[in-house]
Amino acid sequence: MRRAAVALLALMIVLFDRVSKAWVLAAVRPGTEIHVVDSLVRFVHSENRGGLFGLLQGSAVLLVPLSAGVVIALLVAHEREGARRPTLLTLGIGALIGGAIGNAIDRITLGYVLDFVDLGVGTVRFWTFNVADMGITAGIAVLAADALHLNEFFRRTVGGAHE
Repeated sequence: MRRAAVALLALMIVLFDRVSKAWVLAAVRPGTEIHVVDSLVRFVHSENRGGLFGLLQGSAVLLVPLSAGVVIALLVAHEREGARRPTLLTLGIGALIGGAIGNAIDRITLGYVLDFVDLGVGTVRFWTFNVADMGITAGIAVLAADALHLNEFFRRTVGGAHE
């Protein structure tokens, strides 16, 4: 059940990421903006040829195997937990894996990661990101919650009966 939960969450993130990026590639030309909520939220076509926050520009060839290694390490960590039911670790790892795969697909097929969600006020903007990045961020937040021992709360309120 836990393995299926990781796989399903990762698959959902990858699918949503692929669909959203296909739409951006078809509808948003580089250099144009689609204002979703005035200038607070807009869609742009941004090519990130590096890693997190644009670091390591031009290193897609190195980042794909690194992503694969991270996915393997996450799966090993999930297996070592040993719980029978999905836990916070399950959710966090599923989200991280989905995000890593979504961005790796871009690096392999496009040579860059397509980012398109642009948040900010006027000229003060946050880093542009995508659905895969949202999965990675959510996964990190969930793993932080797990590290803070919120797993017991999760089991009582969401996960049902104790094991």
